[in-house]
Amino acid sequence: YPAAGIRITVLAPGLIDTPMAERAIADPAIAAFLRSKQPLAGGPGRPADVADAAVFLCSDEARLVTGAVLVDATLGAGGHSHRFLTDFPGLRVVGLDRDPNALAIATARLAPFGDRMKFVRTRYDGYWDDRDEAEVDAVLFDLGVSSMQLDRAERGFSYAQDAPLDMRMDPDAPLTAAEILNTYDEKALARILREYGEEKFAGRIAGRIVRGRDRAPLA
Repeated sequence: YPAAGIRITVLAPGLIDTPMAERAIADPAIAAFLRSKQPLAGGPGRPADVADAAVFLCSDEARLVTGAVLVDATLGAGGHSHRFLTDFPGLRVVGLDRDPNALAIATARLAPFGDRMKFVRTRYDGYWDDRDEAEVDAVLFDLGVSSMQLDRAERGFSYAQDAPLDMRMDPDAPLTAAEILNTYDEKALARILREYGEEKFAGRIAGRIVRGRDRAPLA
């Protein structure tokens, strides 16, 4: 991202969610942090184990032993945090997730690490302004939807099952996919599909949605 003055190493280039990554680095606090870090040796696309990633994320290796702070910005079930906490006994991790089900699973899984693990219910970009930690050494993003959402039909993310159009990452959030599909105008729907889904037929799909909901509400 030359315009932002940021270099990012992609460990799995086929899986990265580019629009989501671009929105993440648009946050001034995240962008400032990323500019201060060095890219992983070996170049984009190079397979890396967790030790390599930790050195990339925290250039002062001594801090990994004496109290570096890693923000796991997409905690999920806590797999990444578990590996980092296991491999680096001095590391402390702040785990962010807005899904209370994910936080409950991660809390149980990471309980053995005690106060080295802190949980915050928020989006990956909602932590920075009011954080308690004076200094953060590293941030880990694993962007995208997980099986935790896809496998539960009632969450509304599944392609394989007929379920309510919910699709809220935070089930306590007020806005559902059904409300968007039934109330947003055609132009707004097309913009969402084009910008967030990179859908080349966004306009055509938005038109079909509007005509379909005229016959019966989408649920």
